[in-house]
Amino acid sequence: MKRSILFLSLFAATFSSAQLFDDLDAILAATNNDAQTLSQAFIAPLGQSLTYSLNSGWANSAKTHKKFGFDITVGVVSPSVSDEAKSFNINALNLQELESDFTTASTVFGADSNTTFYYELQLPDNSTIRQNVELPGGLGDDLIMNSLPTPYLQVGLGLLFDTDIIVRYIPNVENEGAEFGLFGIGLKHSLTQYLGLVDKLPLNISALAAYSKMNVEYELSSANPDQMVAYDISTFTLQALASLDFPIISLVGGFGYGKGDVNFDMLGDYTISLVDGTSKSLNNPISFENSYTGTNAMIGVRANLAFIKLFANYTLQEFNTLNAGVSFSFR
Repeated sequence: MKRSILFLSLFAATFSSAQLFDDLDAILAATNNDAQTLSQAFIAPLGQSLTYSLNSGWANSAKTHKKFGFDITVGVVSPSVSDEAKSFNINALNLQELESDFTTASTVFGADSNTTFYYELQLPDNSTIRQNVELPGGLGDDLIMNSLPTPYLQVGLGLLFDTDIIVRYIPNVENEGAEFGLFGIGLKHSLTQYLGLVDKLPLNISALAAYSKMNVEYELSSANPDQMVAYDISTFTLQALASLDFPIISLVGGFGYGKGDVNFDMLGDYTISLVDGTSKSLNNPISFENSYTGTNAMIGVRANLAFIKLFANYTLQEFNTLNAGVSFSFR
């Protein structure tokens, strides 16, 4: 596996060569059901990390803009990969035919060490021969501060009724055999306006809802462009926010709920050679869906330097997440 990290940029026009899926087609030597089970266990933590990334960074204050006020925010979300997400228990998968001399194997975020599985093929003379199946190692050695950081750019605009609309968007961009696109939209609505005298205090309270949709297509073989991975993720978050907004500094906190739905498809035609001299042909061999849900709690701070806002916040969830950046805010 080439040693580069999938660095998905939500609003920049580039991201690095995505080698996470390289060599994954080696598991197609396994029986179809086992290949699907194994690939799902290997890739699943990526969906978790991206769910937390896409559901983070939507607000650094509970305060909403005045009508037609706006902000442009550039930040980085960094979900810390949990130790449990770096490996999986092989026995817990209940594989139908595959065996291994190991009890655990790396996920996509685990150690850079392949795991060998095997099963027995029967020869015409009724003897057997061992067929090895290699699961590639992960990117654990290349994670940045134990995380897959994701930069983002978003624009917020104040509308009627003390409500902000927040947009993230990048059109489909092709780079080194990969194509990536993203759209996200959020609404932040002030609840302070309904609380009487509270609106005279520096306290702001709001509710936020946001939806994101990300699509990635990755070419597995330049010689066979039909061999590719399609990786799609849709996320939704609902958050309650409160902040104390003073002229120089803001303190913000909140709690919320997040959800992510992930679809993975290995597409194309594959011919796999086996050790008994035979081969098998496969079409669109792997497809699975995963869903992730959970609650979270966030606390953060923001420095208010005229129209420049410097912020950092930390969210407690399964992958504890740091979010930091700068916002250029007007009205």
